[in-house]
Amino acid sequence: MRPDKLVMKVLRGGPARGMDADDVAAALERQGQGIADAKVKAVLQQLTSSGSIVQTHEGRYVALKERNLAVGRLSMNRKGFAFVSTPAGDIYVGRRDTGGAMHGDTVAVRIEQKSHRMGRSGEVMQVLERSLTHVVGRFERHGALGIVVPSDSRILGDLFVDLKAHPELLPQHNEMVVARITRYATHRDPMQGVVEEILGPVDAPGVDIEVVIREHGLHTEFPPEVEQAAKALEQGVESELSAGRTDLRDLFTVTIDPTDAKDFDDAISLERVDGRVRMWVHIADVSHYVPWGGAIDSEALQRATSVYLVDRVLPMLPEKLSNEICSLNPGVERLCFTVEMDLDNHANVESYRLYPSVIRSDRRFDYGQVQAWLDEGGYPDEESERLLSEFRRVAEKLSERRTARGGLDFDTVEAKVRLAEDGTPIEVVLRRRTVATNMIEEAMILANEVVARHMVGAQAPMVFRIHEDPDPDALAQVAVVLKEFDYPIKDVHGASPQTFQRIIAFAKGRPEELLINSLMLRALERARYVDYLAPHFGLASEAYTHFTSPIRRYPDLIVHRLLKAQLTATLDREPTASMATELEWLTEHCSIMEREAESAEDQSTKVKLVQLMADHIGETFEGIITGVASFGMFVQLDNTAEGLVHVQTMSDDYYRYDAERFMLWGENKGATYRLGQRIGVRLIDVSLADRRIDFEIA
Repeated sequence: MRPDKLVMKVLRGGPARGMDADDVAAALERQGQGIADAKVKAVLQQLTSSGSIVQTHEGRYVALKERNLAVGRLSMNRKGFAFVSTPAGDIYVGRRDTGGAMHGDTVAVRIEQKSHRMGRSGEVMQVLERSLTHVVGRFERHGALGIVVPSDSRILGDLFVDLKAHPELLPQHNEMVVARITRYATHRDPMQGVVEEILGPVDAPGVDIEVVIREHGLHTEFPPEVEQAAKALEQGVESELSAGRTDLRDLFTVTIDPTDAKDFDDAISLERVDGRVRMWVHIADVSHYVPWGGAIDSEALQRATSVYLVDRVLPMLPEKLSNEICSLNPGVERLCFTVEMDLDNHANVESYRLYPSVIRSDRRFDYGQVQAWLDEGGYPDEESERLLSEFRRVAEKLSERRTARGGLDFDTVEAKVRLAEDGTPIEVVLRRRTVATNMIEEAMILANEVVARHMVGAQAPMVFRIHEDPDPDALAQVAVVLKEFDYPIKDVHGASPQTFQRIIAFAKGRPEELLINSLMLRALERARYVDYLAPHFGLASEAYTHFTSPIRRYPDLIVHRLLKAQLTATLDREPTASMATELEWLTEHCSIMEREAESAEDQSTKVKLVQLMADHIGETFEGIITGVASFGMFVQLDNTAEGLVHVQTMSDDYYRYDAERFMLWGENKGATYRLGQRIGVRLIDVSLADRRIDFEIA
């Protein structure tokens, strides 16, 4: 039998999770079909290239049921459908076509010939790698049978527990638990498992956020070896200065961050030199302390990002690094990576330098302070006034240039729930973008672009941040809404960034502004990390990266290492040479973890919003309709809490759903409810376990 057929036979008869090259060679040896290891690896590579098998992230090979299926990670939507992220782009998968796959699984999907309104569609043919091993949820007891109702609505179907077979832990009815999956659901049988941990009653202090942490598999503690490695680190400023690192300690430097920030990874200096502005963006040199492959690096890679939950921060790096050694605190010497730029009067970069440095921050400002000084004066000293006034002028020029080339600026609102010491929500504070926040944003965007363009020019391996063109089918939905609101721009098919700009500008100040911004954001593809050059649609940038936050984002740490190696001509030396060969899966992993972190952050805020609203049952509020479906409409209040008005509560008429116009209309009295409409609602119920808010028309 031909070697490729022998290998395929072994893989098809092997475990569902796949086999590595050594496993395949050993299986062939046991069958008396010994093939040299080098030959086995060559055959596996050939079969992978032909689309007959795939290699998982763990290095195992899995035989596909059909040839040329697209392979990717499945992201389940809370409404039941899913998207599979593949090299060919995102593939929409309907609720009935998921083939038993769960959120996070690596799957093989057959792409259908005809498109769905959500984009290219397909059907999951095979689950290649399971991501979910545990389910967090509310426990229900029914005699000898226990049922765990998942708190994460992206997990479809309940988990069943045989209490007689597993009497080790017996939760009380309605307690929140963690259950290990012992058998995944099929078309005929439900998911089965065993309870491994009892978190406590759903309304017990701290349980709500603990559930969110478990749902998303977040790390709350650092392993002992990581903490020990961090404690052993020394600042090392003097030795670095002796080795030739650029000394910028006498340069007036400030940090500008949120009031509650604990780690400061960027600082700004700005002076006029020969009639031109020279701006320095200093970024904490985390790569000096965290080399590729060490204990700290391995843990940081797993986390890939810091996670900012409503009541705590789960940092990517141990506190010794994030809040001390690498944090650019005022009055102390810190190692940095500096982007020095000479700008003309229109804020164009005339020249730049990239180099490791030592700085000493002179001032620690927060956004509120800076905004107050910009508006009303009262600066703390002349040096700060000079820097901030010049910085504002430069940032405005940078913003004008970015807008002129098509960069998008969405005016969105961030809800921050203020908590009491015991975690009880007190109030919602809404944060909008300000001149102060825009100043830092523009400086960071410019530094990121300079680094990206430098690495492109050097033809060096690199991690880029890309943002693809909007999906045409998603834009079609936006067009319907624009027509409903009688916007002058109604055709957004193939829209350029400038078209998006005009829509955003027209919506500014109108009642539906936040809705239009939200719909436009949903129509855009998600920005992600890749190892190849491609444009960033939202910034209208031909080359973009993330360089400015290595304390909290792993891709930035990779970029620092690559840039440092390029500048020292050591890209072909270890450990950078090994890291550079791993960029494809590293960027995919970081993109996945970024989305998981964002979901956890959103859910932690939602939990506290629901808890806050529980004290207001029976009260009336004003809100805007953000979603319309056959079963009702979603209404968002001014504090960003969102709930459902179910059609069953709309008893004044029989309402029909107009899918084309995203509208409910009364068959007898003619009342209509559509996207963007402002209405009064009454809060009738909340569910902490389900994170659900229910309204009725007031």
